[in-house]
Amino acid sequence: MSRRLSIARAMSSRASDSQSANPAPILSDRVDFAAGDILEATVEDLSRGGSGVIRSQGRVLFVPFTAPGDRIRVRVLSLEKRWAEGELVELLEPSPNRVAPRCPVFGKCGGCQWQHLPYEYQWKTKLSGARHALDRVGLKPGIESWLEYPARTVWNYRNRIQLRGAGKELGFFESGSRRRVAIERCDIARSELNGVLGDVREKGLSHPREFKVELEVMPDGQVRQMWNLRHAAGGFRQVHDEQNEVLKQAVADLLIGAHSDALSNVRLWDLYGGAGNLSQSLAGRFARVDCVDSGSPAGRPEGFPESYHFHRSPVLAWLKRQKRDSTESRPLWAVLDPPRAGLDSDGGEIVSILARSRVERLVAVGCDADSWARDLARFTRNGWQLERAGALDLFPQTPHVEALALVVRKN
Repeated sequence: MSRRLSIARAMSSRASDSQSANPAPILSDRVDFAAGDILEATVEDLSRGGSGVIRSQGRVLFVPFTAPGDRIRVRVLSLEKRWAEGELVELLEPSPNRVAPRCPVFGKCGGCQWQHLPYEYQWKTKLSGARHALDRVGLKPGIESWLEYPARTVWNYRNRIQLRGAGKELGFFESGSRRRVAIERCDIARSELNGVLGDVREKGLSHPREFKVELEVMPDGQVRQMWNLRHAAGGFRQVHDEQNEVLKQAVADLLIGAHSDALSNVRLWDLYGGAGNLSQSLAGRFARVDCVDSGSPAGRPEGFPESYHFHRSPVLAWLKRQKRDSTESRPLWAVLDPPRAGLDSDGGEIVSILARSRVERLVAVGCDADSWARDLARFTRNGWQLERAGALDLFPQTPHVEALALVVRKN
């Protein structure tokens, strides 16, 4: 049997122990297992990484594409000291938590992991995952301080997709491989993107070898096609436009709070700010905005006021220059939106410089809850306190969650 299960097959599959020539052992706390074993078990929980969870012998077994309450047959793929990975071989009895996935290639295509779960269950798991990440670093915001921003549009939301093709076949890579999965449509892509797939297939016939094409819905509704270019050649942009507007408003609300009448003398640093997604709408409210990123635009694009300044530079290098050259006396606030790895190895130095720079209020945004929580803990050890925290969904049908928090300088 293939290592990758067809979810459609699993959804319709039923079996009983009496029908099996070699009944699988029932997994329990008394049963140990080894790589290659096939076991029967009931999925107990859902991990924030996306997989169903089974516990036995002090070890956690993670099984993708399963739901809490599923009775399954699972093959153990690999073992570590405290956890193991498995693959779904057969769905014996579906959980009441399970729904039919929309996409016919769900489970093969690497794009979605949670189409078999109701959105309410997805969101509940994302929320608990973000809170658990804070708990692990000793930060526990109260319920009254917790903010929740679930997605309103959970299908056909992506404004950008990257496709692979050969001839007239068009599709996505399987998760963790370079095998192509052919598609007729994408259920999380916007209708404008699905509407041009026929045209893309026709153009693909003119390419003598395999090709890559990135499709993006522009703000005016037109679809841009980028053929055989590096990933995100058109620049970074959040894939869920509607939720991105929610994110921008949430950042503004957290940052400004009750201080809306006292901003004319405040300087704002937008660190890892890219093209100014989170700070452009705030530009007219602050005395000065500095947007810093290695990928920031050169100069000042149209639509930005004179008080808005882009700096194409690594964040740490720019902050070091501010520390050396600054005679700044105005209050400093900041927005921080680093890559998935967070502040990473530069984190200690960045936080130290921000502490000496007297940043009073800072909103930290993160697309990985663990690295986001780790960075927040650094701030709380260096003179700030956590005021508010929350989670926002930019990626329905996947385990990914955006997290955000406000820290303020003590006293």
